[in-house]
Amino acid sequence: MNHLKPLRLPDYNNSIWNVSSSILAHYGAATTGPTNAILDQKLAKGQRNVVLILVDALGDAMLKKHLSREFRLVLDKKAVITSVFPSTTVAATTSVLAGKTPLETGWLGWSQYFRKESRSVITFTGIDYYDDTKIDHPVAEAVIPYVTLYDQIKNAAPDVTTTEVFPAFRTPENDTFAKICDGVRKACKTPGRNFVYAYWEKVDSLAHEFGPGSIEVNAMIRDVDSEYGKLCDDLGEDATIIVIADHGQVDVCPIILDDYPDLMALCEHLPSMETRAAAFFVKPDQKETFERLFNRYFRDYFVLYPSQKLVAMGFFGPGKKHPEFDYFIGDFIAVAIDHYFFAFRRMPVYFRGQHAGIVAEEMLVPLIIHSH
Repeated sequence: MNHLKPLRLPDYNNSIWNVSSSILAHYGAATTGPTNAILDQKLAKGQRNVVLILVDALGDAMLKKHLSREFRLVLDKKAVITSVFPSTTVAATTSVLAGKTPLETGWLGWSQYFRKESRSVITFTGIDYYDDTKIDHPVAEAVIPYVTLYDQIKNAAPDVTTTEVFPAFRTPENDTFAKICDGVRKACKTPGRNFVYAYWEKVDSLAHEFGPGSIEVNAMIRDVDSEYGKLCDDLGEDATIIVIADHGQVDVCPIILDDYPDLMALCEHLPSMETRAAAFFVKPDQKETFERLFNRYFRDYFVLYPSQKLVAMGFFGPGKKHPEFDYFIGDFIAVAIDHYFFAFRRMPVYFRGQHAGIVAEEMLVPLIIHSH
């Protein structure tokens, strides 16, 4: 089978991580990597308000699919950059909010195997991925903490006010993108210099449910475009507004791992990380057998890498490796190159759109900047 081309690897000289580096450098904070030259030039104008809006799953292919040239987001697109690896919310938004690579943060995927817990835990919620029990103590926050962009900015420039604007899962009243933009407007009215980070998740959740090309996603992206245009007009010359995504999405079909008991019997415990960037933990004496059997079944859809080879190839970025990193990535990582994902559990309904692999549609995101 021909896989979806082109594939695209993360480029840590031209990625969402570099956007954060530019913002940190603008406020005089230390950075661990190169900045984005286009954004540096815009920030050098010194507007009082700097706004970073992350629209989950608004990849460059999604923008092209749903918006024509006259839309504001398209008109303000300055470049195409990459996500990090895995091209997924946990890894990508943490890289943005920490100003560090996934190698440095250890935040890699929806579920990660925490050795002290001896279980796969959903990083954002603290729930056991496989049995749905809520763990009664912080897991990810305790094992892989990080210093936020906000604290790094405040430490370097105490005069800057930093504000987060989150949607309804954290701030119940923010149930539309228009209300997210209202939160940004309010924050920008604070006297002095402001840095505002806003996050919107609905493009991603609708694309998971209905597919990246669906009418539901189309309506949401057009709404985001409309409200973005109003926000730019309202904030005017007093603001630099940056819009990025954490990743894109591709249409997908599930491969249910329970249907391959011979392969799963070779594993020490169940897989984790992401369904299109899956970490497998294999019994020490079964690695060759696992590799041979995996490739017999899935070589057209996934590339199976020894995990340390992916690290050496720079997939997770440069920097100092987090001490727990090697325990998260297991022995092998299966990287998606086609429109399939691994269903780690048998479910009544599966996502129609997904991400985390290296297909260009999920890896490439726009860099959108409004600045006078």
